[in-house]
Amino acid sequence: MLELSEEEVGELINSNKFVEDYNNYKKNIDVDKLRNFFDDIETNKNYFRLNIKKSKRFQNKNNDTLTIKNIISNINKCTDENINEIIKLIVTDINKNKHLINLVVENILEKCILHHTYINIYIKILEEINKYENIMRILNNTLNKYYKFIFEEKILSSDNVYDNLCNENKRNDNKIGYLMLMTYLDKNKVVENKVDNLFKNIFENILEKDNDDIFKLLNCIYNICLISTDYMINYLETIKLLKNKKYNSKVRCKVMDIEDIFKV
Repeated sequence: MLELSEEEVGELINSNKFVEDYNNYKKNIDVDKLRNFFDDIETNKNYFRLNIKKSKRFQNKNNDTLTIKNIISNINKCTDENINEIIKLIVTDINKNKHLINLVVENILEKCILHHTYINIYIKILEEINKYENIMRILNNTLNKYYKFIFEEKILSSDNVYDNLCNENKRNDNKIGYLMLMTYLDKNKVVENKVDNLFKNIFENILEKDNDDIFKLLNCIYNICLISTDYMINYLETIKLLKNKKYNSKVRCKVMDIEDIFKV
């Protein structure tokens, strides 16, 4: 087996023959398709020991692990007051470790869905990262993956009624988080022409949901209307139907709160 030194490898990949052959190779393959294939591969977060606690004797001292943990820690520390300083630290780490960008983007999008109270901060971080490194392909691929997981994959049922209820509630919460995320991304022109189909999906069976799920969704809709009433103008008549007395007083009051926004 032929062994080459680092210097010999450098000379090889910079040689005219290699560059010429490589350029010919790129002409015959769909580079974007190949990139999308690699982006769709599930990120192995356990590789970086992000979720596994071990004794110090067996800790993974990999620099990538430390960098990822540092980036995530800074994301968690970010507030409206310190966002400019924290973003600089995050971007600096990413620029030095561009191979970790997929994991960082996935982590931020997950936080947007699970903790949408801070979604505005997370979106600003994504926008700032995008100024230095184009993340739109990664962003769109990840959003599509989450959409399929949240909206299309069937929930595996079990004999345990409580587990089934928890799984269904978690899915509904994830739908609301995803809806908020896509609204903010659309408002900030990060992604476009995607929210309308999403709203159609959400409103398709809203009248059949139970009161608690409807109330959660109406809270989400209320916050979206505070951003802009344009997103909900086509669904206002459907929302008004929830004032029917078969729904509880919380639901009916929240509908009136939404109507008041449209009157302003």
